[in-house]
Amino acid sequence: MTLTARFLSVFGDARVIAKGEAAGLKLVAKSADPNFVRGTYELPMQQAIAANLAPGDVFYDIGANIGFFCLIAARRVGPRGQVYAFEPVPRNAAAVAESARLSGFDTIRVFAEAAGATSGRGQLLLAHHIGGAALASAGAPPDMSGRLEVSIVAIDDAIAHRGLRPPSLVKIDVEGAEIDVLGGMTETLRRHRPKVIYEVDDATREGLDRKARKIAELLTAAGYALKPLPASYANGEWRVEHVLAQPVGA
Repeated sequence: MTLTARFLSVFGDARVIAKGEAAGLKLVAKSADPNFVRGTYELPMQQAIAANLAPGDVFYDIGANIGFFCLIAARRVGPRGQVYAFEPVPRNAAAVAESARLSGFDTIRVFAEAAGATSGRGQLLLAHHIGGAALASAGAPPDMSGRLEVSIVAIDDAIAHRGLRPPSLVKIDVEGAEIDVLGGMTETLRRHRPKVIYEVDDATREGLDRKARKIAELLTAAGYALKPLPASYANGEWRVEHVLAQPVGA
């Protein structure tokens, strides 16, 4: 089997996104939520990312999944901007890179690793759901399917030692590891004051509220004001919320 054939057997052919902020772009999306290709996936998140990026900006996608939001950001920031995708699941990271290539974006740079509080190595707990993998420090996903040792990088270290451009906007969707990610970017928040869009989710209302309070305490202490986004999953059994954090006085 050729390399191309092996890739297609895992990811399938790229599909053209039908509508939304990524309309007309190509996404490798086999086994993913069909709403990605329809262009209806998390519309409030799509709109918030597009509204908070301008040409020349820099977008960090932490927990990039298959790269849907990377494509939206790359379109918005244009050729003078930059998109950095952090995605520890190898096949997802490969899908981000392939979708970027097929959509004609050379501004998307993919790191096949997790973001965390400190740089090093860690255990990633895989899930049957394509976007459900989580670091062991965040707890096991309900549909856990295996585990994988992965590289972890603190965002502060990535900027300091890899020459990454500092972010204008950071998106965090890391299945319970939000505090770790934010803990690894305290200097970034202090010096560069990016906007942050993050997801909080849990099986119960109580669990979601507990996670949300911890994140809110950290960000408000760092000088950020929080604004909940409209619900993307109004009737879902799994509780999901998205929040935009903006530096006070910016």
